[in-house]
Amino acid sequence: FQFPRHISSGSRNSGSRVCRLRPTLTQSTSVAAFSILLRGTFDSMGNHPIITGAVVGATEISVTFPLEFVKRQLQLQQQASALSRAASVQFKGPLHCISHTVRTYGPTGLYCGFASFIVFAPPKAAIKFGIFEGLSGQVQSEAACGLVAGLVEAGLGQTPNQAISTKMLHDASPAGAKRYRGFLHAVRMIYSEHGLVRGFFCGVEPACLKGAMTNTIRFPVFGMLKRLLQRDDERIQPLPPVQAMMAGGIAGAISAVITQPVDTVMAQAQGLESSKFTNTLTCARQLVQHGGWRALYFGLPTRCVRVFLEIGLQFSFYEQVSPLLDRLLD
Repeated sequence: FQFPRHISSGSRNSGSRVCRLRPTLTQSTSVAAFSILLRGTFDSMGNHPIITGAVVGATEISVTFPLEFVKRQLQLQQQASALSRAASVQFKGPLHCISHTVRTYGPTGLYCGFASFIVFAPPKAAIKFGIFEGLSGQVQSEAACGLVAGLVEAGLGQTPNQAISTKMLHDASPAGAKRYRGFLHAVRMIYSEHGLVRGFFCGVEPACLKGAMTNTIRFPVFGMLKRLLQRDDERIQPLPPVQAMMAGGIAGAISAVITQPVDTVMAQAQGLESSKFTNTLTCARQLVQHGGWRALYFGLPTRCVRVFLEIGLQFSFYEQVSPLLDRLLD
């Protein structure tokens, strides 16, 4: 997997503001994976990566959140869950989940838990950007810097974000008690009933594990696809945007398939019944014991589509938003 000559290590260390690599995403894609993908696609990451990343992340999740909602609802529908077994409705698939939610709550019901992603977008970007920048001056490997930054962001930013969001949509599901009246009310109740650590940092182990696994998978898959697309071109250059979106989307979908069991366990560890699981292995064991191995793959098709669109939209939006913000803010 070779990078364009114009962003070789020499140019990156030259102090150029344009050529220097910076992480920007605010959603689930980790810093390392996204920076590698952008590195082979755009000549410049812009002069305002944190602001651009926040706009790109917020825009992307605004489009794809209904798929995240459906995926989580299907993942939480487990035989190991007493709430799920007592639910009045059992979703037969993604379309049934969507139709039931829209009939019950209207189209906005598909955005239950969405506020958490918007609220946490700026701090997640700041964590990733700050850690990456702090390490990049001391560690030669940008992949290693990105991996560490991604793990820290997963623990301090992504975990509380998804813990709140998952509990909110679990509460709104057929198995939930429909107690939360909004984001702030949910935060107060979660803190009151579960405390700081158990309420907002439950599922931190699978969250960090998923981030590390995603990096490990997406790097080589995207590199392989890029080499295949450029096999007849002797020049080392970025992929055209459409090809980059497809290659990134395929790499994301493959990583979604492989990491799905971890994502399912994380959903259970962050739902309304999180307190019943003493650790990640106990949670996984109970899911398999009650529902078989297939229980770890609930919501997989929806997640594949969601991750594919996530990566593709991030490429497309970043290329359009970055120069626009540079003109407005410089």
